[in-house]
Amino acid sequence: MNILKRQKTLIVLALLGIIGGCNKGEQESASSPVNVAVWQAGLPDHTKDPLNYIGTVTAGKAIDLSFQVSGTVTSFPVLEGQYVTKGQLIAAVDETVYQTQYQAQAAQLRLAKENYERISEVFRKGSIAEIRMLEARSQYEQADAAARATYQNVAHTKIHAPVSGYIGAKLLDAGATAGPGVTIAKLLDISSVNVDVPVPEAEIGKYPKGTQATVRIAALQNRALKGIVDQTAAIATAGSPNYTVKIKLPNADRSVKPGMACNVFFSNKLKTTAGQATNNLVIPIEAVQVDEQGKRFVYVADTLANKAARKQVTVGNLSNDGIAITSGLSGNEKIITSGIHKITDSTSINIVNP
Repeated sequence: MNILKRQKTLIVLALLGIIGGCNKGEQESASSPVNVAVWQAGLPDHTKDPLNYIGTVTAGKAIDLSFQVSGTVTSFPVLEGQYVTKGQLIAAVDETVYQTQYQAQAAQLRLAKENYERISEVFRKGSIAEIRMLEARSQYEQADAAARATYQNVAHTKIHAPVSGYIGAKLLDAGATAGPGVTIAKLLDISSVNVDVPVPEAEIGKYPKGTQATVRIAALQNRALKGIVDQTAAIATAGSPNYTVKIKLPNADRSVKPGMACNVFFSNKLKTTAGQATNNLVIPIEAVQVDEQGKRFVYVADTLANKAARKQVTVGNLSNDGIAITSGLSGNEKIITSGIHKITDSTSINIVNP
């Protein structure tokens, strides 16, 4: 009987030893670091990128100047390439015919005014019907409108510069006949200029409005100028798979001229609505996870503690380089890209790649 009890005791102790050994193994497994691979975050330096684009400078504003009346050009005192100020006379046509028409209309206006005043006086005395006074007033108002319209023809015989700028082209000379709406000169406002850059369709999504760009112009000793993407074409250039990206470039000293060729380097810094630059960090898409509440997060490696740290992030556009992170990261973290499904916040890790 004692032997049987001793055997049962040994069996129980053996089972307890097995269970204890299992628990000890599980504890050792739980405390073992998880092997992970990391990706070093960092903003790409586009100034070192050998890829650049060739652009062409165009005027910030190009205005076609034309007369609203026809006539012989009597004066065209500006030269092609000349700088003109706002309000300066550009050209004039013979106003003789229009002056004569205005004088005739002015005479009709004076007569209609005198007639209206005389009949109004008689009407106030009660010696004439109201309809006669109303007819006289209508004739006066019609004559006034006709005189004003004719005077506008006289005013339109001269063209004055609507803004300050350069005469980009002069298409007529004094003595030629100008027609209504026919361009006689092009006025270029270059207080700010545009740089038109053809970009392949595969890369057009990388440069949305607000992207910063560095423009270098050989004609200006390769000086670096800072600009902002202002427009992106919605359709490709005819006969080409390229889309035109338009960069707005300040030009207060007017040193940049339309037609200049330039090299353009794009940055990944965007301007926010407040006008401040913000870094647009791009990381591998597999590093971004989504929790049960739909919030996105990544794990970063704490190299001092050898642990994983969870960080909530806000994502932006997806590109060939990865997915943009607009907030949540400082830009110098080691992002965990593999082994993600084996870790949680504060899990011990072992980085297996350099």
